[in-house]
Amino acid sequence: MLVHIGILHLWMEQSTPVMALTLAMAMGGLALFLAWLSFASPFSAMVQHGRGVVPPFVGVPAVLFGLLMTFMSQDVWDANRRAYRAVALEREQLSTLIALTDHGTDVAGVPRAIRGYVEAAVGLEWKTMETGEESPEAEAALNTLTRAVSSAKIEPAFQRALVDTVLKLRSAREQRLAISGAYPDDRKWAAVLLIAFITQISLAVVHLDRVGPQLLSQAIFCAAAIVAISLVAAVEEPYAPPKAVSSDPLESLLEKLPAG
Repeated sequence: MLVHIGILHLWMEQSTPVMALTLAMAMGGLALFLAWLSFASPFSAMVQHGRGVVPPFVGVPAVLFGLLMTFMSQDVWDANRRAYRAVALEREQLSTLIALTDHGTDVAGVPRAIRGYVEAAVGLEWKTMETGEESPEAEAALNTLTRAVSSAKIEPAFQRALVDTVLKLRSAREQRLAISGAYPDDRKWAAVLLIAFITQISLAVVHLDRVGPQLLSQAIFCAAAIVAISLVAAVEEPYAPPKAVSSDPLESLLEKLPAG
């Protein structure tokens, strides 16, 4: 089981064309094997005893495949929307912190702490999120920022606003980490792929009279399945290649912060 999960994860790390090509090879290989088994293998006579299955039979696994792809697509698109929203919220809180540090006489440590957190998040945590992990350095930098805000000598109203903003920043980061840690769900993808292969088998079963219609029906289904599966799988992990959510919104804030 772990080997299967590893193969699925490796497949989803590839670019969209590579994923589509790999899936096309697998489904095409199965289609050719089923045609050989049905018409040219030593077992073809035995397989031919299954002739007569009515075409509507293929609708059972096909409908299940369609439903699974619908639910999977909705889940993936929703995860990506939440991933972009979490980064936007994190940038908003950091921008607010930068604006608030213009008030007071002793907040020099806060901009440096903000920069330290942004550098850790962009430079280290974005990489660890590819495997669903957080960066200890980013956590330490956020703790340093929290302490800097708490100890800043600043007007009480602005200090309360700073503390509230840091808490919101921490919440936004936790949302981002929760999303990265929840994906991918290899079991869902295993179910989708298995149902796709079963649909191919059902197409072959209802076309045991001639090899041409059998291969053509599978080719049409495979083309549709490959496009749908590959495009959705390409964005399954919001913070991992090949279609990762960019860290640019946070990195652009470094221009507003003092170096060093």
